[in-house]
Order: sequence, then structure tokens, then C-alpha cells
Amino acid sequence: MSSLLANAIRNSRRLVLASSALLLAGLAQASEAEAPKAPPAPPELLAIKAAHLIDVNTGKVLDNPVVLVEGDRIKAVGQGLAIPPEARQVDLGDSTLLPGLIDFHVHLGGFGPRIGTARGALAGAKQAKATLESGFTSLRNMGGRAFTGIALRDAIADGDIPGPRIFDAGTLLTTTGGHCSGQVSTPEEDQDGPGVANGAEAFERKVRQQFKYGADFIKVCITGGFMSGTDPRVTQFSEQELKAVIDTAHRYRKKVAVHAHGADGIRLAARLGADSIEHASLVDDEGLKLLKQKNIPIVPTLAIDSLALEHAVEAGANQYNLAVLKQTGTIHKQNIGKAIKAGIPIIYGTDAPITPHGTNPVEFHYLVEAGLTPLQAIQAATVTPAKWLGASDDIGSLDAGRYADIIAVHADPLADIRVLEKVQWVMKGGKVYKNEL
Repeated sequence: MSSLLANAIRNSRRLVLASSALLLAGLAQASEAEAPKAPPAPPELLAIKAAHLIDVNTGKVLDNPVVLVEGDRIKAVGQGLAIPPEARQVDLGDSTLLPGLIDFHVHLGGFGPRIGTARGALAGAKQAKATLESGFTSLRNMGGRAFTGIALRDAIADGDIPGPRIFDAGTLLTTTGGHCSGQVSTPEEDQDGPGVANGAEAFERKVRQQFKYGADFIKVCITGGFMSGTDPRVTQFSEQELKAVIDTAHRYRKKVAVHAHGADGIRLAARLGADSIEHASLVDDEGLKLLKQKNIPIVPTLAIDSLALEHAVEAGANQYNLAVLKQTGTIHKQNIGKAIKAGIPIIYGTDAPITPHGTNPVEFHYLVEAGLTPLQAIQAATVTPAKWLGASDDIGSLDAGRYADIIAVHADPLADIRVLEKVQWVMKGGKVYKNEL
């Protein structure tokens, strides 16, 4: 046999063997595809026990409650509820259970001339973790640099990093030279920030841009602000500009949160149909009447008055500026007291990082000092913001079907609201993120 013929036979055999291997592999894959797949393992059932549970809907306190958690949701809640034998029991001893808290005014990410987009997002991840561990399992992010809040929101939702559920405003909207319009610089270096516009048509486009990139609602700064060096009494938007923002957002069935300190700006925002007023420091009686008529909530952020004063001292503010800040803080607290007496809805917000991230519960005692009962202050951080967000079926209370967002504290916050400044145990979506019990 010639060498050429021998080589041809060997090659033919290799082809046959290769074809057979491919055929067998195909048959095996087909067999695997036809074989029934094993059903996924059922989610773990947890039975969380504690001494007490505050029902934020009714204000009642349940003794010896049991919360059954299946996967990321609450399956059942009850006093002395029967515990299924397959459930893993989590006994939190003498603690009191509450729903995960909601901070309605937070800014995640870094600020300042040397804080770029990437650095801001990394800072935001650290801040989100600290916020979650302080007991806040949800928050409203009120605008940050280059949509980093939306990136954080999605990364947390995907399980990439720990943090609260985020409802994000995208980039806050303002006018040229307005509150939070960008770093003050010399004219030749000046550049408006990404949320800056002027004129109704320009603002309509900005609103649409926020929704294009995934914003959940709109945040707009219509008056000056104490921390930006602009006059908080001055309304920096024309009526046409603010109307364009609110009308466009409402056309998309989205809400508008309005930063407004000055009385004129608050009245304008209420008249045009804003969905919440942030701060409301200098609101007057006419503004309170409008807010009451339209059932528009205020997010007071009272803690920042004393904290802003501290920062001003550190920054070397002169005696005049210190006096103005101090006077405004007193007026702010008095005005929020009037709003509470008038029955205007109050929603919890800290304006972190002015209130440092991770110290978010400090606002509770300021709200109680202004006139809320401890229960009302807790409701301002649970059921009331959940309703504003249209998320009452998911968050804000410990009811069957809601996310298993649960916190625990050692003592009774209805007797001493400052108990909430030290949350010992935090669960979000059925997963424990903090356990210091």
C-alpha cells in the first residue's frame, strides 16, 4: 500500500471519529434539553420574633409579634402568629420592630471642584451603605452630578452594592446663577451645570431629558439657598419657566419636588401645582393656606439649620451672616410648627450630606420639637412618603405583600423618639445588612 493511500485511510478514519463525537454530543444535548429541569428551590421562610411591633398605619403597638418573611417579601404579620415548622426563627429579643425608614431629601455623591463623575459615584456608594445601616431602606435622591444617582439606584437594585431603594431626580434643575447652578468662578471660566436652563422652552427640554435618562421625578430649585451664597428670599424662576417644568412632568405622569425657601416662591409653586415643597423656611400664612388647600406636603429638613450654622462658623462666616442664619433657623422651626397645626402633610428629609450620611435619624427629634408626635414623625418617614411615591404596596409599612424592609431598636421610640438614632438591626428585602443586637 502506498503512503498516499495509507494517509487517506487514516484521515478518513479521523473524520468518521470526529463526526461520531459530534453526533453523540448533539444527542446528549438534545437529551438534556428534553429532560425535565428540577424546580428552583423555594425561597427561605423566616419567622422574625420580637417583643413589640409598631403598626404605623394605626399607631397600635403589637406585643409578641411574628413577621413571616418569604424571599424578599412579608408573607404574614400577627400577634402570636403560628410559626410553620419549616420556618427558620430569628428571635430579636426585647426589641421593637418598625418598617424600614424613608429619607425624602438626600444628595448622594460628592460635591466640589475636584469631585468628578466617577469619584462622585464611588462616594455615593459609601454614603448609600451608611444610610442603609442607619435604618433607611429607601430614599429620594434629590439630584446629583451627571446622573450618578441613577447609576447607584440601578447598581443597588441589581445587587452589585448595598444601599437603600433609590427614587432619583436625575440632575436638579435651576437657572443660570441660581441655587446649585455650578461652581462660582471667574467669567472666562464659567460654565453652567448640566441642569441649568433659561426660558420655558429650555426647561421643557430639560425635563424630558431627565426622563430620557431614567429620572423617577423632577427636582427644581426656584429660590436661592443658604449653602450656595444666593439669597433664599429671591424667586429665581419666572412663572412661565416653572409652569413649563410642572406641566411637562405632569404630562409624563411624574411628580415635581420644589426647593423653595422664600415666601413668594412657595406661593408660586403651590399655585402652579408642585407636588412637594422642600424646606419652606420662610413660608407665610398665605403660602400655608395654599399648601393646605392643595394638600401639598412640606419636607422641612430642620436639622440643617443648626448644622449649616456650624459649617458657617468653620468656614469663617462674618457675624452678620451668622446672625441671619440663626434668625432664619428660628423662623423655619416656627413656620413648620404652623404647618403642623394647619394639618399640612409633613415628610421626613435630612438634606444629607449637610446632615452627614449615616446620621439620618437625627431629624426625628427636630420634627417632634416642632410639634409632631413621635408616631406622626415616624409616619412622616414611612407611610406618608410611600404614598407620595405611589409605592405603598411595596414599602412604608409592615404588612403582608410589602418588601421585607424591617428595622429593630432596643427601646420604645414612641416614648423617646431619639431611640431611632441608634438602629440595631436592619433588613432590606429579606436580607440582613446590620445586626448589633
